[in-house]
Amino acid sequence: MTDGGDSQRDSGALEALVRRLWSAVVANRRLVGAMVAFAVLETLFTKAPLVLVKPLMSELAGNDAPLIPPPWLSPLGSAPAVDIGERFSDHFNLWFRDFSQSLVGWLGLGFANPRMNVILACGVVAIVCGALGAVTIYFVQTISRFFAVRVVSDLRCELAEHFLRLPLGFYGRQRMGEMISKVTNDTQVMQRSFELAADHIVVDPLMIVGNLVILAWFVPQAIWVLLVMVPLMAIPMYRQGKKVQRRSTKSLAAMGEATESLNQILTGIRTVKAFQLEDQRYADYQRSTATFLDRTRRMLRTKGRSIAQTFFGYQVGFAILLALLGYVVLVDHSIDFSDVGVALVPLSTTYQHVKRMTRSYHVLMESAGALYGIETILQTEQDPTRRGGKPVETVRGHVAIEDVWFGYGGEQVLRGVSLEVAAGQTVALVGPSGAGKSTLMDLLMRFHDPSRGRIRVDGMDLREVRLADFRAHTAVVSQQPFLFNTSIRDNIGYGRPGATQAEIEQAARAANIHDFILTLPDGYDTPAGERGSNLSGGQMQRITIARAILRNPAILFLDEATSALDSENEELVQRALDRLRAGRTSFVIAHRLSTIADADVIVVLDQGQIVEIGSHRELIEKDGAYKRMRDLQTA
Repeated sequence: MTDGGDSQRDSGALEALVRRLWSAVVANRRLVGAMVAFAVLETLFTKAPLVLVKPLMSELAGNDAPLIPPPWLSPLGSAPAVDIGERFSDHFNLWFRDFSQSLVGWLGLGFANPRMNVILACGVVAIVCGALGAVTIYFVQTISRFFAVRVVSDLRCELAEHFLRLPLGFYGRQRMGEMISKVTNDTQVMQRSFELAADHIVVDPLMIVGNLVILAWFVPQAIWVLLVMVPLMAIPMYRQGKKVQRRSTKSLAAMGEATESLNQILTGIRTVKAFQLEDQRYADYQRSTATFLDRTRRMLRTKGRSIAQTFFGYQVGFAILLALLGYVVLVDHSIDFSDVGVALVPLSTTYQHVKRMTRSYHVLMESAGALYGIETILQTEQDPTRRGGKPVETVRGHVAIEDVWFGYGGEQVLRGVSLEVAAGQTVALVGPSGAGKSTLMDLLMRFHDPSRGRIRVDGMDLREVRLADFRAHTAVVSQQPFLFNTSIRDNIGYGRPGATQAEIEQAARAANIHDFILTLPDGYDTPAGERGSNLSGGQMQRITIARAILRNPAILFLDEATSALDSENEELVQRALDRLRAGRTSFVIAHRLSTIADADVIVVLDQGQIVEIGSHRELIEKDGAYKRMRDLQTA
């Protein structure tokens, strides 16, 4: 990709991150408001002890010079010609000395030396600030991290919902491992980033402001040093941040490739072992992992350079500060020696604050890189078939296919298919592989819409019908049955949510699976396992048939429902299918022609066109393509 393309992508990813964070702040404004309030209190209780350096050093140095009253206590026009900062400083010392005497007297810990009372008061105030600061830190940490987890959880929910609303064709263009990586790895990167950033993006800027306030009060000359130090530290952070974002995107893409490689190993483990592909698949996984490591190393080197440059900027600023303090103490005499400590402590902590902000900025850039791939999916147009349509209460099952054309990309799969099916008829679709049988079935289920022509159900164009209403009157039984990793009861009950146990058992009886379920230790509560791993193929298929029976569809789609079964299981499943088809419009794809000999209509497809149509007897008598297929199977 060109530099211009990288820059445009980086900018778009950063804008997407800002938009998402802002929307999260608006949606959780009460939570964010509480976090900011506690962050302000944390800043107050963290920086307040630094102010104690002034009276502490004054007392340790034995400074008995008279204190200058504050400007608001001096008569108009009579204020001494001294620095305003010095007068505030002296007023604070005067106030704190009185406060110390009162505090140690209340505690009953007074000393004969009044300076020791001030030192003791400094310790007590530091402990109180520490206790209150610990409470505020607890709330800031808890709230900020919960906010980060909520943002990422909402993103995962949005991504899952979007996956469910994408057209079926989208999944044919994607690799499953990469999509899983975006939902797991990329969002995990974002969660870690948001947790760290939420801790410091709010707190550390407030801490820097607190340092500025302290310097403005006691050593206003040092403010200019701080104003120089922060840009010196922040500029490398900003410059390297874009590289971190770009390299994070590439690193996560490599992680997606590694996840896909591992997904191929696990899902195809039988094929891998059968063809002795262990070494080859492991080498592929090693290569993808090596790519991930190389790209991650580049990203970490960029982050390391940024932190090193930030530290150098701090050291330059600190050197300037030392020279400035030496000048104002030894030459200009504009500040007292006790003010030196007040200046050094805030400036030394500023580096830690900027360092944490640098790290937070980098992890946010990593989040922007992770979000880029997620946003690409979220911007994918949702399935247009889900939108709009007229409501339908009942479906009788009369289907008319009128001059339907459809293709994938530039290749036409169906070419002018026309067919009319009366309600309750069973239609078998047969033909060689690639003839268009599955594509026509997908169009009938409205996974796609025809590019030309139309499909009508009960006289209504399927594109004008509300999809949810139409799907509520259909059911499908596929060649590869799919069961969710939950109980058998739930897997059957998905056919009609809210069905009673009696209705579920009735459907299981009709599918010839009820008696088997009762032999299981937990009966209907027995887990089906991952993809039905606790059951045989025939048992899984009969459970999916029970699911379809429970749905009581008007239109039924059977896609090679018995082709993968042995003879015993095929007989049981076929009897269940016969019960399921009774009285319903059924479309059946079958390679074993013996299973569809009793179909009302048999449609022979070849290269996307209907070449023959009729009953089994009629097609045998015609002595055409269907008879040749049958003869090949029976030979």
